[in-house]
Amino acid sequence: MLTYVTTEGKDQTNRKAVDALDPTVKTAMFRTATGLQVDYAFPELGLTFSMQYELTDAGFKARVPTDGIKEEGKFAVFSLDVLPYFGAAAVGEDGYLFVPDGPGGLIRFRGDRANISKGYIHQVYGLEPTNMINFNRSGERREDISYPVFGIKRGDRAFVAMISRGGDSSNIAAMPPGLKSSFYNVFASQIYREDYLFMRSRESTPIKAVQKQRLETDREIEYRFLSGDEADYVGMAGAYRDYLADNGMLGEPLKPVENIPLYLKIMGGTFNESYGRVQYFPATTFAQATEMVKGLQERGVANMEVVYYGWQNMGGYRLDDRFPIEKKLGGTSAAKAFAEEMRKRSIGVRFYDDFVWLNTANTGLSPKSSGIRGTDGTVSVFEGWFLSKPARTVDMAYEAIRKLKDIGVTGVQFDMLGEIVFHDYDPGAIATRSDTISIYEGLLDYTRRTLGSAGVYRGNQYSLANVDYIDYFPHESSYDFMIDETVPFYPIAVHGYAAYAFDEGNLRNDVETEFLKAIEYGAVPSFFLTYEESRKLRDGGLYFLFSSQYEKWADKIGAEYKQFDQLANVFSQRIVDHEKLDGSRFATTYEDGTRVVVDYGNLTFAVEKGAGT
Repeated sequence: MLTYVTTEGKDQTNRKAVDALDPTVKTAMFRTATGLQVDYAFPELGLTFSMQYELTDAGFKARVPTDGIKEEGKFAVFSLDVLPYFGAAAVGEDGYLFVPDGPGGLIRFRGDRANISKGYIHQVYGLEPTNMINFNRSGERREDISYPVFGIKRGDRAFVAMISRGGDSSNIAAMPPGLKSSFYNVFASQIYREDYLFMRSRESTPIKAVQKQRLETDREIEYRFLSGDEADYVGMAGAYRDYLADNGMLGEPLKPVENIPLYLKIMGGTFNESYGRVQYFPATTFAQATEMVKGLQERGVANMEVVYYGWQNMGGYRLDDRFPIEKKLGGTSAAKAFAEEMRKRSIGVRFYDDFVWLNTANTGLSPKSSGIRGTDGTVSVFEGWFLSKPARTVDMAYEAIRKLKDIGVTGVQFDMLGEIVFHDYDPGAIATRSDTISIYEGLLDYTRRTLGSAGVYRGNQYSLANVDYIDYFPHESSYDFMIDETVPFYPIAVHGYAAYAFDEGNLRNDVETEFLKAIEYGAVPSFFLTYEESRKLRDGGLYFLFSSQYEKWADKIGAEYKQFDQLANVFSQRIVDHEKLDGSRFATTYEDGTRVVVDYGNLTFAVEKGAGT
């Protein structure tokens, strides 16, 4: 399905579509070195594109080479839906569509959706932040897509599809019967141009326009077929994991541990600016952090990693001037002493930082030279904040990493690197979302080689090969009308290759349910603590730490850790099965046969040791 727009006249945002069944289409087939190429030409539109197919041992690949696209008239390619009805199913069939909603979403072939859903269509890695249109949307709570994967199960047959090229500029779409056909279907829609709002002048109302320049990116989708017992979301996740490993997109397998690691996030402090004066509010000095770690070890926490926040000079008030380390926490000497003490206790120390978002009021860097630009060529500023050019992000991070190494810090917990990508339409050096990803991958790799470890939030697919820890790993649904069931597809693919945690144990909304979800999905425990009472941080704007005082949580952490520690033997293992036993009971099975059964009805779980334990 080819969607196109006109390049002439006033209504350049009006979209029209044609497909392979259009009576005007001209097709030609050619044998290539690896398979078959089909050329599609629409003479009346002046549009041409090619699709290439290559058989593999597990299925096939479908490609759309960018050099095969020709625009020789007054029309331009807007998007291309690749094989939109491949595997399409009818109402009532046994099976489901799989979409990458949160950890994974299933859409069953029900017959009652036409009047309540407009379908599922969302952009991989989230909407483009440089596009003003995207920030004018409201009322939708969404989990961004973290991995470019979709699939279909029909009876004892299934396929899973990975967008292997161009995933960062693609939508994944699933449609119910009654919208565009009488079938359920799921596919990848390739984005070549976007709508955007164009400001003709400072006083005028912005108007809607379409990008002039087409995104020059090759597109490829790899389909892998499954049958029998493997034809379900667990089999899809296993095939996806194999795909990641085959292409060097997973890190080394985790090493076995005697005790499950607990990630202790410590807030050093924060700042507040009022009446022209900046004040730093300390919450946990380095000496106090040492006391907290010792106290938790005395309570049975036998394996720990520390992530320290708010360590920067004035808590990061000057985002491009982090050093020296905040003196109210003890300064650089205290930071070194803390890192050394943690090293003696075999505890890694990561420092949190954000090298991506900059505030115009708190940085000496100019948005014009350091900020990314939107489609209209202007710097995108959101309520005083702008996104740093990836090259500038790397410059700031490299400088900080070198200084942190001298202190003894063993890693960086990066904000934004694992959860947001964007274009930069700077006329001097246009960069794509793919370029941003490549730079971020290089920064994560450099961090691990220099300090020893790196962590991110959310864990978009491109980050998996170069991280040791993922915080806020996808585990919740978007509560989309289309989604019938949430499943741990992404955890199944990643478990055993990177440690991941969900929400902090002391900040949960539903304490029992969220704890059990972490057990069911194979997450590690995490807590976000302060030595001082959390209410003292409210003057600094840290309202989210509503219950964080170490003294009040220490005993509870020790008790919860003992429950998580029952899963220590499966920490480095792959998940090989997951099933819904009944309405409230779920079972997760690991490589050695260990089976973890979670009962949300009784709020309990049980670990059934496998034969290999």
